Amino acid sequence: MMKESLIAEHERLGKWVVEWIIDYVRSLDEVRLCSEATASQLEKLFDEPLPRDRMSAEEVFEKFRLDVAPHAMNIPSPRYFGLFNPTPLAIGVWADALASTINQNGAVWRNSPSASVIETRVLGWLCEIIGYGEKSFGTLTSGGSEANLIALKCARDRAAEGARDNGVRSSTARGNLIVYASEQCHYSFDKSVDILGLGRANLRKIETDDRFHIRTDALRREIENDLRSGDTPVCIAGAAGATSTGVIDSLYELADISDEYNIWFHVDAAYGGALALSEKHREKLRGIERADSVTIDPHKWMFVPFACGAVLVRDGGRVLRDGFDITPEYMSEDRGGHDVEFDLLRYGQLGTRRFNALKIWMALKFLGTRGYAEIIDRQIELTEYLANLLDEMKDFERVSPVETAVCCFRFLPEKVGEKDYEAQDRLQLALQQRVERSGEAWISTTVLKDRRALRVNINSFLTERRHVDDLVELLRRESRKLIEVR
Repeated sequence: MMKESLIAEHERLGKWVVEWIIDYVRSLDEVRLCSEATASQLEKLFDEPLPRDRMSAEEVFEKFRLDVAPHAMNIPSPRYFGLFNPTPLAIGVWADALASTINQNGAVWRNSPSASVIETRVLGWLCEIIGYGEKSFGTLTSGGSEANLIALKCARDRAAEGARDNGVRSSTARGNLIVYASEQCHYSFDKSVDILGLGRANLRKIETDDRFHIRTDALRREIENDLRSGDTPVCIAGAAGATSTGVIDSLYELADISDEYNIWFHVDAAYGGALALSEKHREKLRGIERADSVTIDPHKWMFVPFACGAVLVRDGGRVLRDGFDITPEYMSEDRGGHDVEFDLLRYGQLGTRRFNALKIWMALKFLGTRGYAEIIDRQIELTEYLANLLDEMKDFERVSPVETAVCCFRFLPEKVGEKDYEAQDRLQLALQQRVERSGEAWISTTVLKDRRALRVNINSFLTERRHVDDLVELLRRESRKLIEVR
C-alpha cells in the first residue's frame, strides 16, 4: 500500500505544482518584482514552533502559495535587471524535478551509472565550448565561488609542492604564496586565498584602466616586486565578464605573462564564458583556451536553475585527481575495469553529488549552440540599445563599456553634479531604491573606482525592447521625483 500511496501523492501534488508554475510564469510580465514586506514582518510571518503534528501536503503547499511565493524576488521576470540571475529554461526546471525523483548520488559510478557518464559528457561539451582539447576535463560545482576555490587549489598545489599533504608552510615554495587578480575580481577570491591558507593579504588586486580592464603593466610590476622579495607567484586570474561591469580582460596578454613567468593562469568566466557559444562575440574571449583552468556557471548565461557551476582544467582529470583523489574504505574493493574514472568524487571536494548535469545536458540538447547564440546576441543588442538611450539622456552618464550584457551608469543632474562624491553616491542609492519600491523593475548598484554607480544586466531571455523602454521611462520618472523632493 505504501507504493500506491506514494503514487497517489505524486499525482495529486504534481497537478497542484504544474498549475501553480503555469500561473506564475503567466504572471511574470505583470507581477511586482519584489515584496513590500520588511525583514521583521517576514520574520514574524514565519515565526512558528517546530511542527509536532502532521499537516496535509495540500495545507503545506497552500502556505507556500500564500506566504512564500508572494514575498520572493521575482527573478525570472523580464523586468529583473539585477545580478547574474536569469530566467531558467522550462526544460531545466523539469530536469531538476526529474533529477530529484531518481535522486542519484553521483559520487561513484556504481551508484549512478548513467548520471556519472552524462556528467562526464557534459564536462567534455563545456571544455569544447571554450576551446579546450580532448585531454581536458573538469568538475561540476555549486557555482563560481566553489569553482574558483578548486582552481586556486590546483594552482597552489603546482606552485607549492607538498602543500596538499604537509601544509603550505612545509612546502617547497619560497616566501608568501601570491595570487594576482583585477581589482574587479569576484569576492570569492578573497575567501579562497583565506581557505587555502594563503592569506587575504597575499591576494594582489591589480588596478584597472579607465575601461575597467586589468592593467598588465601594473601586473608585471607586482610580479617583479614579489619575486625580488622572495615570494612565490601562484596564479594570475583574469576576468571574463566581471560581476560589476561585465568587462573582459585581455586574456591573450594575460596568458603570455603567465607563460613568461610560469604562473598558473585561471579565467573566471562564470558569467562571460557563454560568449564562446556566439560566433559574433566569441572573439572577445580570445586566449581563454590557453588558461590552465576556467570557471563557468551554466546557472548564469546558460539559463539552467540554481545551483550549477563548473571548473574546467586544460590538462584534464589528472590535475584534479592529484589535488582531490581519495578512496574511502567502504569504496576500496577492486571492481576491475576503468569505471573508477567515472567516480566523480575524485575530481573535487564534493562527496554527495546531485545530478546537476541532467539540466545542462537537456538544455544543450534543447537549444543547441545556435539557440544559445541567438539569445546571447539578442541580449547584448538590447544592452547596447539601452546604452544608446542613456547616452541621449541629459542627466545620466554612462561609466562602463558594453562588452557583455551589462551597462553601468550614474544619475548626475546639474543641480547635484558639482556636489561632493558622497552626495552623488547617495543619489545613486536613492534612485535604485525608488526603482525597487515601484515594483516595476529591479536594478542593482555597484562601486567603480570608489564611486557608486547604477548597474543593469539584461538577464532574461524573456526581455524585449519594450521592457528596456519601460525601464528607461521608469528611470526618467523616478529621477525627476527624486530631484523634486530634494
